[in-house]
Amino acid sequence: MGFSFKSFAGQDGSTASAAANDNVHASKEDSHFVHSDSDSDTLSLEARNEKEVREHPNTITVDALPGQQKAEAAALVWSKKAVYCTYAWIWVCFFMLAFQSAIMGQATFAAFSTFATAPAYTTAAILSSIIGGVLRLPIARIITLWGRAEGFVIFFMVYLLGMILLASASGVNGYAAGYVLYWIGYDAIYLIMDIFIADTTGLRNRAFTFAFASAPFICTAFTGPLGAQSFLSMTTWRWAIGAFCIIQPVVFLPLAVVFKFYQRKAEKMGIYTPNASGRSAIQSFVHYFHEFDGKSTWPFHTMDPRLTSFPVIGALLLMAAFILFLLPFSLVTYGRAGYDSATFIAMLIIGILLFPVFAIWERYFARTHFVRWELFKEPTVLGACSTAAILYFSFYCWNNTYYAFVKVVYALPVGYAGYMSQIYNVGSCFAGIMFGVYVRYSKRFKYACLLFALPLMFLGSGLTIYFRGNDHGIGYIVMCQIFIAFGGGTLVIGEQMAVMAAADREGIPLALALVSLSSSIGGAIGDAVAGSIYGNVFPKALMKLLPADRQNMVSTLYLGGYLTQEMFVPGTVERTAVNYAYGETQKWGGVASTCILILCIPAIAVWKNYYVGKQQNKGTMI
Repeated sequence: MGFSFKSFAGQDGSTASAAANDNVHASKEDSHFVHSDSDSDTLSLEARNEKEVREHPNTITVDALPGQQKAEAAALVWSKKAVYCTYAWIWVCFFMLAFQSAIMGQATFAAFSTFATAPAYTTAAILSSIIGGVLRLPIARIITLWGRAEGFVIFFMVYLLGMILLASASGVNGYAAGYVLYWIGYDAIYLIMDIFIADTTGLRNRAFTFAFASAPFICTAFTGPLGAQSFLSMTTWRWAIGAFCIIQPVVFLPLAVVFKFYQRKAEKMGIYTPNASGRSAIQSFVHYFHEFDGKSTWPFHTMDPRLTSFPVIGALLLMAAFILFLLPFSLVTYGRAGYDSATFIAMLIIGILLFPVFAIWERYFARTHFVRWELFKEPTVLGACSTAAILYFSFYCWNNTYYAFVKVVYALPVGYAGYMSQIYNVGSCFAGIMFGVYVRYSKRFKYACLLFALPLMFLGSGLTIYFRGNDHGIGYIVMCQIFIAFGGGTLVIGEQMAVMAAADREGIPLALALVSLSSSIGGAIGDAVAGSIYGNVFPKALMKLLPADRQNMVSTLYLGGYLTQEMFVPGTVERTAVNYAYGETQKWGGVASTCILILCIPAIAVWKNYYVGKQQNKGTMI
């Protein structure tokens, strides 16, 4: 791309002058807190954070939690060269994570061709998707309390254990158990590496660095299938998974070592002094579970109350609420339950009721709050989380049947159909990088999302309604996908920037976790809507076009999937009916996708138009 990270850091004269101008601008933007030093409680989160960075730029934040202090300590002692090298390694980690995930998908198909058909895998897919999203909230809390490197190592071990179980599984149940652990670890690693990036960049360059971290998905969109084909043709699916049990520790663990090394260096220099708890193992357990009021009589009651309890009960209540709320929609999507079934209704009602139970617990009983309400009640944070849920809902409304649609209707071979399904990944990553450059120079992001990216999403989703089917040619579908990819790639980075700009340093992990959880909620409901559309529209469209003597083929064509549908060559009555049915399904998916995007207008409009020419963090940053 021709970018120089050195110019981003403000090393030359021109950028140093620009940085000075940025500081003047930032001072005007935040003048409301410059004159309010005597009453910090009245300041917003980001204002208090900027005040702390400005007044104590070379020392760790005294009242911060250990995870934040450790991150600041490392950043205060490492060199610019070390930052660049760390970023290069983070990029390698993201690449290997994406590459392994791409191969994993193909290996899973091969694995289940050797197992007897069983519902365990479907259950594992549902649980891993939901639990992986929900667990990001306690993961964010863990790394704030214990440290980024510590949390990274813990969840890497979960990820590694999952892969070991997958590679050694002798049946579908063992494979399903490993699959759940694998995705929990995968999601956790991804979140923590995002937080590494947030810890080591100024706010101005963060949009670009987040997009830069997603760039490996452009490469793996093409290299992943080739790698999987090579593994499966030369070895077995077990080695396609097992090889990464050896490779990934060599790739990922050095990242944790780097952060611990500079943390230790800060300790030796006297910049950071860890507090020894002096607790036994049992006391430590109670320490992180304790949820009573501030008048505790425990031996460690004099410590910072944020440290003397880990809000386990609040975490469990919230996780249970989201799991029971999301699980029934996923069960419907996978055909494991119906909307009128007792399973669906009971889970949904209990899940909804657990949300006020969680709120009551946090308000009246919890000594330490699991969710920082000061952050969550920010209009920008609520708007960004709503945007994330709406975008994923919109995307999954049509994506559920997209691969089968392009493969059958346009009679594409597997390779070309795979390329069609990768348009969004490639286009959104590219758009994110361009948006990052825009934010770097404009220092704003709200109106680019509202006036550029969102209209592109409307355009792409809306045109899908008209151009679906082979009457208009596949080029128009590619065009729609490019519009959606460019709009979606910009909005995903925009919503992450919104929550990070609204938060202080301590709140960034939770803010990113909330956006991720919102995406999971929107995606799960969108999946259910897409499944409902397919289940209602597809068979009716087949019945409409098939002649009377072929009506008995409706069930076969509907339930058999694209492999059965492709047995009828283009031009036959059956294939023509299938093409029409897919066109109708995509049409109504596009209608749902476009209509829900209307809610994004107020969701983005409530964002504050933040000026992001600020560092937000302490130490040497990009």
